[in-house]
Amino acid sequence: MKEKEKLHGISAELIHHVQKLQCLTKKLSDFAAELADDCEADIHLSARRMGTEPSAQPLPNVIPFHPCALQSASPFSASPTLATCCFQAAPGQSLPDGLTDYRPLLQRDGLLLLSWDKRNTEMGERYTAYWVTSVGIPRFYASLPLSKEDFPAAHPDHKSYAAEDGIEFYGQDAPSYVVHVAPELMMHNPQHRELRLEHIQTLKNQENTTDFNYIYLLKTEKRRKRGT
Repeated sequence: MKEKEKLHGISAELIHHVQKLQCLTKKLSDFAAELADDCEADIHLSARRMGTEPSAQPLPNVIPFHPCALQSASPFSASPTLATCCFQAAPGQSLPDGLTDYRPLLQRDGLLLLSWDKRNTEMGERYTAYWVTSVGIPRFYASLPLSKEDFPAAHPDHKSYAAEDGIEFYGQDAPSYVVHVAPELMMHNPQHRELRLEHIQTLKNQENTTDFNYIYLLKTEKRRKRGT
């Protein structure tokens, strides 16, 4: 009986240590992620002060990435994991009649607009915008679902990889439509990181005044809004 009690005590102590180790591991992982963000920001800030930017390798020939090509020839799809309609609107290209062009309203310093989608909800029409950072490690963000009146003031709210089809998580209803304005920059294109420079140059040629060298970190922006 004493041996069993002893073994039980040892097991309980081991479990306690394992739980502590798991907790420490998570804290270390979170700290490492924040440190990586801070280091990246420092590197780019130093480069900008010196009047330089991290060098970029010349791009090979690239096949344009079009997520809508994954659907049928018709813009309508019965798939529950794809938007009902998917529209392409590259820089300078007009949107179909009836669609509001939010491109000039949703461009933000340090970010490149990827797409936006529309959903019909119990609260009415709701729009969500998606971006990727314009410098450094590509980080993908999404806004909150907003009304048509509030949408032009949309800003990133959380990390997201739903720009392709508007689906943030399994089981979510597909949006009514998605408008892709930079499909080649989305996560599933293996060359999306390198293609940012090409897309930025296209926007600059259209006299876009966005600060594409601004280092956008979501946690930093949220701290700034809170005044901390």
